Amino acid sequence: MKFNIWTLLFQIINFVVLLFILKRILYKPVREIIEKRRGLIAKTVGDAEKTKKEAQELKEKHEKELEKLKELQNQMLEQTKEEALKDRNKLLREAEKDAAKIIEKEKALFDAEKRRVEAELKNKTIELVSVFASNLLGDISDEDLHKAILRKLMKENGEIVSGISKIKEKSETLNIDIVSAYPLKTDEVKIFQENLESHIAKKVNINTTVDKALIAGLRVKACDMIYDSSLAGQVNALASRLKEIT
Repeated sequence: MKFNIWTLLFQIINFVVLLFILKRILYKPVREIIEKRRGLIAKTVGDAEKTKKEAQELKEKHEKELEKLKELQNQMLEQTKEEALKDRNKLLREAEKDAAKIIEKEKALFDAEKRRVEAELKNKTIELVSVFASNLLGDISDEDLHKAILRKLMKENGEIVSGISKIKEKSETLNIDIVSAYPLKTDEVKIFQENLESHIAKKVNINTTVDKALIAGLRVKACDMIYDSSLAGQVNALASRLKEIT
C-alpha cells in the first residue's frame, strides 16, 4: 500500500476542523447541563445536612428536658431518659434515612441525566461525522472510483451469489433491483445477470436505477436481501455500528 503524505495531511486537517466544530456546537451546552445538575446535587446535599442539623438540635432539646425532669422527679429519671433516648435515636435514624433517600434519588437522577446527555452527544457526534464523511467522499469521488468499486464487486461477488442462492422464491424468475450511483452499461448488467444465472437454477430479471446519493458503488436488492457496496451505505453502516457500541 503506497503512503500518501498529502492524503494524511488532508485527513488531519479535516479531523482538526471537526473537533473545532464539535467544541463550538456541543461542548458548551453539555457543560452547562452538567454544571446545572452539579448545582442541584449540591443544593440537595445542603438540604440533607440541614435536616440532620435540625435532628441534632432536637436531640439537644430532649437532653435539656431530661435534665429538668431529673430535678423534678428522680424516681422517673431512668424511664424518662430511656424513652427520650429511644425517641432521639428513632428521629436520627429517620432523618438519616430521609437524607440517604434524597441523596440516592438525586444521584440516580444525575446519573440518568448524565447517561442521556452522553448518549445524545455521542449520537450527534456520529451523525455530524457521518454527514462530514459523506460530503467529503462526495467531493473526492468520481465515476472512476465508482467503476473501481463495480469491478471489485464483479470479481468478489461470492457473498451476493451466496445470499441470493438462499432465497426461497417459488416463481421461476427472480427479480433483482440494482441502484447505482452512475448509469450501468448494458454489458455490465448482462455479465452480472449471467453470473447469477450460472449459480442459481432460475432466470434473473434485473431492474436498474440511478441514485447519486450513493456517491459511488451500488446497492443490490433481491426479495428481502440487500447488499450495499456504495460509499454512502458503508458510511451509514459504520455510523450504526458506532451507535450500538456502549
